[in-house]
Amino acid sequence: MNESRYFDRLIEIISDMSLEEQKELLDDLEGRETKKIRKHSRQERLITVNYAVKGRAYQNFIQNISTEGAFIETRAPLTVGDRILLTISYSKEQRPFKIEAEVARIDPEGVGLKFRKVSPVQEDLINLIIEKTAK
Repeated sequence: MNESRYFDRLIEIISDMSLEEQKELLDDLEGRETKKIRKHSRQERLITVNYAVKGRAYQNFIQNISTEGAFIETRAPLTVGDRILLTISYSKEQRPFKIEAEVARIDPEGVGLKFRKVSPVQEDLINLIIEKTAK
């Protein structure tokens, strides 16, 4: 099959899908692209996070985290490029710490964040979260 035929067949299949199926396919494909771009794998965790953006404060959960970024479950009205100040609290023994992030992507369940200017101390704290909250 030549390249043109692959493209035509894909368009045909996608056109026959419901809008919901098309959205699911798009989410899946965009997720694959994000995984290819990531330098560090994300670790699945459920961690309480407080954050402030556009003058409002929120509390939600981090679904996954790495030293490069995190995914937060949220319905907050955010846009790609928004800057967020996170306060991460994962243990009663350890004081919460703050880290700046930027919204890198948005999907129906929440937002993907890229951390900005991660200090060595913050990187150590994130690695400690990953170790301490391992399943």
